[in-house]
Amino acid sequence: MREIYVAGLPETKRGVFISIFSSSIRETSCRNLILGVFLAFIGCAGPEVRHVGTVTTIVIQPSHEQENPPDDPFMLVGRLSVSGGHQKFSGGIRWRHTAQNDEIYLFSPLGQVVAEIYRDQTRVRLITSEPATYQARNAEHLTSRILGWELPLAGLQFWVRGNHFPETIAEKDIDTTDNRIVAIRQDGWNIVYLDYYPIQATLPMLPRLLKFSRTDVKVKLIIDQWPNDIGQGRIKP
Repeated sequence: MREIYVAGLPETKRGVFISIFSSSIRETSCRNLILGVFLAFIGCAGPEVRHVGTVTTIVIQPSHEQENPPDDPFMLVGRLSVSGGHQKFSGGIRWRHTAQNDEIYLFSPLGQVVAEIYRDQTRVRLITSEPATYQARNAEHLTSRILGWELPLAGLQFWVRGNHFPETIAEKDIDTTDNRIVAIRQDGWNIVYLDYYPIQATLPMLPRLLKFSRTDVKVKLIIDQWPNDIGQGRIKP
């Protein structure tokens, strides 16, 4: 069973779109169920969903009025592989993120720094191993031009934590057995979550393996570490 909800719309325009695969014998009862849930959703904040073993798809509209995912600081250490685009990449990644800044180091398989990416609230800088320094207003354009493949930093800072980028429309697939995000589709990217770390007392469920792809590029990110403390100062390679 797969259900599709629309979120982020005004109360009077909210709707629930449910696709239920059933035999033709139960077609009438399914239509009645759809109508009943639809009317219930209009008349209140929304029905409580309790389906085990289903995937629910939520369509989220961008809105400044609804509660957005928190942009908490984080640090991760992992491995990144890229295929497609004009160039390929396979190596390590170290990333420290705050709401105001990003610092990303990309490493060769032997551990040498091949690129450094710095983002603040006004620009993005990319330093290569030559060394040469480039800058642009966003990381997507800069990495595509210099590295030969696009790093979707605006969305990825949320996707790596299992959240959607709040400023554009998104579709989220949720496994209702454990409320785990299994996929997000946003801005032409398809993000699939293949593995998570176990839930800990002081930490939420965090992804361990995700793939994000577009028609022209495929990226796999394995997160080896989610350090609890992002530390202070500049990340050292």
